[in-house]
Amino acid sequence: MIAIKVNQEDHHILENITLQEFVENLKIQTNGIAIAINNTVVKKTDWSSRLLQNNDDILIIKSTQGG
Repeated sequence: MIAIKVNQEDHHILENITLQEFVENLKIQTNGIAIAINNTVVKKTDWSSRLLQNNDDILIIKSTQGG
């Protein structure tokens, strides 16, 4: 198990999991979101190849409509 933070909340996950797999496990809508790991935005096309590491700090931002 490795420890990561997602939007300031601690999570413990299995090793060797990709960002894509983690997002799928969260069961969140992937349209209109951006993800940064350790203050670096990860392109959606790279989610399936980006392995999560111990102590990664993940920020998931959802776009909203309105004004």
